[in-house]
Amino acid sequence: MATKETLRRCGSAECEEGKQREYRWVVVLTRCEVNCASVTNTFAIQAKENRKTPAQTSKRFIALEVRGAIAPQKVPVNSGGVEKGNSPAKLLSVLKRIIMMQTEALPNTGATRETNGTMKCLVKEDLNKEGFSLRENQDQPKPGFGEVKIRVLATAVCGTDKSIYNSTKSEGIRREMQRYLPQGDNYRPIVVGHEFCGIVEELGPGVEAMANDVPKHLLIEAGDYVTAEMHLSCGHCALCRTGNEHICISAKVKGVHQDGCFAQSVVVPYKNVILLGKDGDTSQIPPRIGAMLDAFGNAVHTVAEADVAGKSVAILGAGPLGLMSTFLCRAFGATRIYVTEAADLERREKLANEFHADHFIDVSKGSAKLHELIGKLESNSNGVDVVLEMSGSLPAYQDAFKIVRNGGKVILLGIAREPLPQFDIANGVIWKGVTVKGIFGRKMFSTWETMLSLIRSDRLDLKSKLEKVVAQKFYKLEEYKEAFDVLSTGEELKVIFSPDGSLCK
Repeated sequence: MATKETLRRCGSAECEEGKQREYRWVVVLTRCEVNCASVTNTFAIQAKENRKTPAQTSKRFIALEVRGAIAPQKVPVNSGGVEKGNSPAKLLSVLKRIIMMQTEALPNTGATRETNGTMKCLVKEDLNKEGFSLRENQDQPKPGFGEVKIRVLATAVCGTDKSIYNSTKSEGIRREMQRYLPQGDNYRPIVVGHEFCGIVEELGPGVEAMANDVPKHLLIEAGDYVTAEMHLSCGHCALCRTGNEHICISAKVKGVHQDGCFAQSVVVPYKNVILLGKDGDTSQIPPRIGAMLDAFGNAVHTVAEADVAGKSVAILGAGPLGLMSTFLCRAFGATRIYVTEAADLERREKLANEFHADHFIDVSKGSAKLHELIGKLESNSNGVDVVLEMSGSLPAYQDAFKIVRNGGKVILLGIAREPLPQFDIANGVIWKGVTVKGIFGRKMFSTWETMLSLIRSDRLDLKSKLEKVVAQKFYKLEEYKEAFDVLSTGEELKVIFSPDGSLCK
């Protein structure tokens, strides 16, 4: 069995003088794991193929390969003093010089993190109280190993943010925000928000080495205009390793489980950063659009999974995501599009018609008209080919399985506030042969590539459509109460903050 060398709480020879840092080195002959508060990176020391004893094998190192929450990066032999024949003790010293490990605490760990100045941000202080609080002197985050610090230009409010704002009314969101807390630990305030765009301010240690072989036009550097995938995957589970990082078994969401982007600065893993424009170029995707790409990606993922070309589609809910799905279904070749809504009917019907829906149905007083219309127009198959549930409304969930045809698809994106009290799975799914699929976030990173291509297509003109879904006013963080008020009253469908006020007129 391989031996281990463990070094804990280094504060002398293995650390910079005068700075005590907590991390752990574990060397298991051909494997070295570095665990710090924010991320676990694995440095796999590749050994030559042989059948010698473990002690002999440990002296035949070829390279160090960085894996884990960051992209693979090999450090060849003879780089930084790494040579064949190095002992684990020697590699500890070399790794220390190459990696420049820093303490970086996860939110909710109670540990401290290095900072460089203060910032304004919106924080959820207490899950059992409504609203947020504005902090004007919050420590700015310092990027840890493999991370990037981004100055937030614009950040959009999502339906999840509204649930967090009104957390006393949503048991589900309260549970979710405490999912990863140690047993018996209490909730600690975090910065909320997860939809944004901004300018790269600083690259953390290790990022430049990770990007060594990236072509210049794809390289993410300080000053570049970017957004980020805010769902963080572990990189090690079976789902992550089979192209399904978006449903990683331990996925964490910044702004829900960790500090998010309703702030003047945010830190994210380098591998999650999405380049929108080199040297701060916002001409192709303006900040008003860049701030809500996360939401648009949900709609793109939903419609792409539905395979709507040549099919009839019912979209239940004409909120921002339902309206985005309407123009996407038309662009993707749907033959007949039905859109339902129960609130703010005049404006949403107008937008649905502009986005080329065939029928808009008011369901504020029940679904009889919807059932009647589909029964008449889809009589050959006794239902629509595809249902996209975008609202999270309990009646809409019931409607979805009544109006879908035998052998059809029901795609679920809307999140109900509470479990369905009753659901006839036999009649709704089994005997009809219905396929049901849940959508969580965006596929990493194929959905991002698809949506950016769609947005950049002048022929599709999706940017002008997206502009119609979002408020024209940019809100300052100090105006957060007004922003959430206009959302709750239905005056606006989606709002965007400008944390530094630079986009506010």
